[in-house]
Amino acid sequence: MQILLIGLNYRTAPVEVRERFSVDESVLEQTLQDLLAMSGVREAVIVSTCNRTEIYAVTNHRTRGEQDVRELLSRVSGLPVDAFVSYLYTAVDHHAVTHLYRVVSGLDSMVVGETQILGQVRHAYLYAQSANATGPVLNQLFRSAVSLGKRVQTETTIGQSAVSVSYAAVSLAKKVFDSLAHKTVLVIGAGKMSDLTLTHLTAQGVNRIFIVNRTLERAKEMAQRFGGRAFPLDQLAQALFEADIVISSTGSKEYVLTYSLLSDLMRQRKQRPLFCIDIAVPRDIDPALGRVTNIYLYDIDDLQGVVAANVALRKQESLRVEEMIQEEAAAFATWLLEQEVVPLIADLRKKAVEVQESVMDSLAHKLPELDERQMKVLQKHTMSIVNQLLREPIAQIKEMAVEPNGAEAMAAFARIFGLSDFLQERVSGVEDQVLPTFPEVRGDATRLEETAAERSCSRVDKRDAHSRDWNGTTTPAIALSAL
Repeated sequence: MQILLIGLNYRTAPVEVRERFSVDESVLEQTLQDLLAMSGVREAVIVSTCNRTEIYAVTNHRTRGEQDVRELLSRVSGLPVDAFVSYLYTAVDHHAVTHLYRVVSGLDSMVVGETQILGQVRHAYLYAQSANATGPVLNQLFRSAVSLGKRVQTETTIGQSAVSVSYAAVSLAKKVFDSLAHKTVLVIGAGKMSDLTLTHLTAQGVNRIFIVNRTLERAKEMAQRFGGRAFPLDQLAQALFEADIVISSTGSKEYVLTYSLLSDLMRQRKQRPLFCIDIAVPRDIDPALGRVTNIYLYDIDDLQGVVAANVALRKQESLRVEEMIQEEAAAFATWLLEQEVVPLIADLRKKAVEVQESVMDSLAHKLPELDERQMKVLQKHTMSIVNQLLREPIAQIKEMAVEPNGAEAMAAFARIFGLSDFLQERVSGVEDQVLPTFPEVRGDATRLEETAAERSCSRVDKRDAHSRDWNGTTTPAIALSAL
């Protein structure tokens, strides 16, 4: 049995590719059932968001399981496997588990530490569970993942510090106004920085957004995506009159917000406070406006100081989260390896009960004068003897099963107690059954062999300092925090 992950995300595939693999909830149940109908998959969860599509599966045969998952992705996308395999990444057992833990912790997100992904993963798991697509392994894995994600949010500050200028701008506005939900935000400019700023604003619940741009069509396109209202540049004063917060990022060589424009406008606004953040280089807002009563002006240098301090903080917090991930992965590995001993213990108990019942039958035959009450007393005491004799061997084999030589210990245990059924099952399934590899517990993990998909990820890694090493480690936390 192995845990298999195959997926693609914002690092390995552009949006025009990712959207082909998006699994809408209206077809999610059928997609899960199609996957489970394949011979190589026993359990499955599909996580599909705007930034990633990932399939987690339990399989008895890795090669067959990979083939089945890729075939399903081919059906979903309508593309032949050869057309998209270079966008995929693959991980097994420990590496699949730690990847999921990094996802729910926010370490694998475009904005490191963001919390929305935890809810999305939880929803994907609960949906798969309701569709009877999960079993004991993925149930335990995803419950532990959700629990870890909650701990990361409550025990660390990984998602609370701004490490990009656009995020810092929104964070600064949130600190000033506490809540942005009912504020009117004016974004000047429709470039990449404005796009990122709007992404962060909507994540904070802002629902009244004005966008001013020299090219109105570009402003309209952005307004449609973010649920805002577009203005041409000649209506800037009208938008400013209603705004509580202004965030400006254009490519203008001259000031967009001049002293004369805003000083006059503030009188019309009856000195209602205006919070201005200038993230443009060269600056969009005349710095003299910082001296105008009730205008609170911050420029990119102010924000860079915040970012620099927070990068160091996030690096420290990322290391804390990594420690939590490894602890949780070790706990899950121990649980998983303990499950291997469950059939052995069940066989032992079954055999012990059969012996006890045989003894009771013999007593009933040889001592017919015993009444019902006496037989119940004998039943109780003989069962007590059985339980006391089994208690220590069962406790010992549970401990031995998770040690590096656990498989050999279980086989020896089965031979000692004459559990032929268990031995036969192990022998008959040896070609197809592969013990999961968890280096923290077993100590014998082999390097994940590099598939074509992983080689593609390696190519992405060379281009993108933020990408992941799919052999179970992460890039330096400072690179992660810069996402």
